[in-house]
Amino acid sequence: MKTKFTFVLIIISGFLILSCDKGDDNAQESDMTSQGSLLTKSASESRGSSEIHRAYPKEEAEVLATFGAIAQSIIAGAGNGYDGEFMDQLISFHDYEGYTFTEFNYDFNGVGHSYTAAENEDNERTLFGTIVDPEGVQKFAAKEGTLKIAVYYGNVANLTFISDFELLIDGILHPVNNLITLLFVKTDGEWKLVHEHHSPKEMVASTEGETSYPSEQADLSSEAQQEVYNTFMAIRQSILDNSGTGPDNMDELISFHAYGPKFTEFNYDGITGYSFNSEENEANERAFFGNHTVTQFAAKANTVNIVVYHENVANVTFISDFVVDGIGPINNLITLLFVKIKGDWKLVHEHHSPENLPG
Repeated sequence: MKTKFTFVLIIISGFLILSCDKGDDNAQESDMTSQGSLLTKSASESRGSSEIHRAYPKEEAEVLATFGAIAQSIIAGAGNGYDGEFMDQLISFHDYEGYTFTEFNYDFNGVGHSYTAAENEDNERTLFGTIVDPEGVQKFAAKEGTLKIAVYYGNVANLTFISDFELLIDGILHPVNNLITLLFVKTDGEWKLVHEHHSPKEMVASTEGETSYPSEQADLSSEAQQEVYNTFMAIRQSILDNSGTGPDNMDELISFHAYGPKFTEFNYDGITGYSFNSEENEANERAFFGNHTVTQFAAKANTVNIVVYHENVANVTFISDFVVDGIGPINNLITLLFVKIKGDWKLVHEHHSPENLPG
């Protein structure tokens, strides 16, 4: 029972839906609409200065509608079998073939992993189809104030939130709170999931096991991938050159970010995860890198992947192999979302979560 609960605690994070308590469908729809409207208003206040500030109310509404359909698939299919009709429907909201699909998630021992498309499908079918009780999704919501949908160029959407779920497993109700990044791409008129990063709000010590890594390096040979890679390496060099020299010397590092109402960061202070906005991210970057010297900035072997969507949005994922004076090794599962603006690739979202915690 303990093993099953921990597995659910981690994996469920991938498929939240905005706000929904079972048995109150009207309230759910109203809350979802209201949150989407607030998001559009916020972004519209700075409309026109750049893609970072431009609102896409129509596309935001489409993403919300897609999310509603995902929620209904999960609720209807819970506990009704690995290959059930609604599990097939749930899987149909993923794009496993058009792009290289990536998932960061944690196993039941609290160890982080990089999962492939096939592994993601198995995770979803196993959790919702076989582990959760029939009619066991009691609550499927986002923590108040945490939901954000950032649409770029009308065809890529980054949805972030902290989950507030309640699931019945073997008749026992379990709360589930996770930091969640879900990346959607619009292809042939439909929004599909292409990347997921889930991490517990409160990390737990790893009991056993090791992180699994890809056996081969991803193909990064396209011109667009190389542009993003070069930007990533410039960020690396800026950190190596300037870290430990003071917060005021981090201007070059900060220049690689595109701050605005769409920007989000998920990161951890010890074992607890938080959501940060633009101002908080800048303060975090200046304080950490300005006050600590980074002596090694690398990625675990074969973990770097760069996927470019519609030529102007790119997702960089890797497992870090950093060394910082006074702290030691830092091994995180990292998602970095870039948007191309006036020829330059800029950071618009970061999700960092510990690979594992010592037991």
